[in-house]
Order: sequence, then C-alpha cells, then structure tokens
Amino acid sequence: MLERLFGKRRVEVRMPEVDAPPDLAGVFDRARAAARGEGERPPDDPGRAVIIVTPGRMLNFQACPPPGSMSQAQVKPIEQMLSPAAKRNVAAIAYTELDAVLQDAGRAIPFLGFLLGFAYIGHAVWVFEGHPSALAHGCRDADVLLVDSAMVPFLQHDWASLAAKTMKRPEIYIHDRATYSLKKLAPRA
Repeated sequence: MLERLFGKRRVEVRMPEVDAPPDLAGVFDRARAAARGEGERPPDDPGRAVIIVTPGRMLNFQACPPPGSMSQAQVKPIEQMLSPAAKRNVAAIAYTELDAVLQDAGRAIPFLGFLLGFAYIGHAVWVFEGHPSALAHGCRDADVLLVDSAMVPFLQHDWASLAAKTMKRPEIYIHDRATYSLKKLAPRA
C-alpha cells in the first residue's frame, strides 16, 4: 500500500550476509585507495566518489558532483562539519546491500549526502556494513567514523571500542535516522 502511495519501498535494514575473501584486508586497502582517487577506477571514472564496499566485497562508486559545480552556499555547511583544510579519512557503517544501494542509495545510506559532500571537498570516504569480520579492516586508518543508528543493533557489542582502537584519531558519530542529526559518541574510559 505505501509503495503504491509513495512509489518507493522502505529499506529493511539488517546485517547482511557477507563474503569472506581470503584477502579481506586487501579489499579495504583498495577501497581506501579508490576513495583517495588512486588505484582501481571504474571505466566511466566519476572523479571524486564515495566508495561503498558491498557485502559481496565489490567496490561501488557513488560519484560526487563535478568539481566546482556546487555553490559556496551548498559547500559552506559541509566545510563547517568537516573542514577541508586537513584531508581526512572518513569511514561509515551503513546498510550496503547491493540491491538496496542500486535501487536507492540515499534510502539505504540516509546520510549519503553528507558523505558525498565530504568527498566533494576532498576527504577520502568509504562505507561498509560493519560486519564483525570486517569491522577492524573497515575502520583502519579512519579519522572519522559515521554510523547509521539503524545498524547499531546489528553490530557486535564492543564495536565502538574496536573501531576506536583501529582508527587513526577516533572521532565517532551516530547518525540518528529519526532526527537526521549526528551525535558524537563519547569515548569510554
């Protein structure tokens, strides 16, 4: 009924089943390199992009707007959230099931607009689902971690401490789907 009224299905967030390739660390190394604009690129190279690591461990490139195409009024709020003065590595945990991302990436990853903005102003940005087999690999070298509140119930109980241990400078935020706001996660003693 809702689909007929509004035209889009609601995304049922869950921890997807994931592939376990023998070189999982290498998958995330490739994702980080691609997020920096190095290494693997798709045939229709979009330039700056947010890299989504799917549960099948493929890299999906979500292209940013072309350089210089956004007005200063659009860019300023992004720069206030995360200054472009020092380039940072931004990891995100969200629902990355390939079908959901291909159907409507913005519904699957509700803060995708933030992530695209961060990549547009020069930060390296990658997204993954936060599965226990990938949590440390996905957070390694990150300065900032954004986590979809809908994924938190599916993460391992010690996810925040494990993420903080593997990040360069742990700064962790939870994106609340209900209020579309970010809340900084206080470090645990």
